[in-house]
Amino acid sequence: MTMEEDIKVDEAFKKSFNLGYRVAAELNLKVPLLHNQEKIIPENPMHLGMQQFIEEAKQSKTKRQENSVEKNEKGRKGKGLGL
Repeated sequence: MTMEEDIKVDEAFKKSFNLGYRVAAELNLKVPLLHNQEKIIPENPMHLGMQQFIEEAKQSKTKRQENSVEKNEKGRKGKGLGL
């Protein structure tokens, strides 16, 4: 039995979390809607879904930037300034 099988999530929590995630995706949120949102409503599933989207978007952007830098470095190997 894996760890994933042991975790039970309340359906209402799951629906609210997913709604928060979809709203954040639709709005393309980069930061929380409210300043100090995590302190004001720390356990709100909708907020947690929004926060999940924001964190994934940050990680995705970082990964894209790292890949871009790697491609640029590979493309320049062995090439001078072209003067």
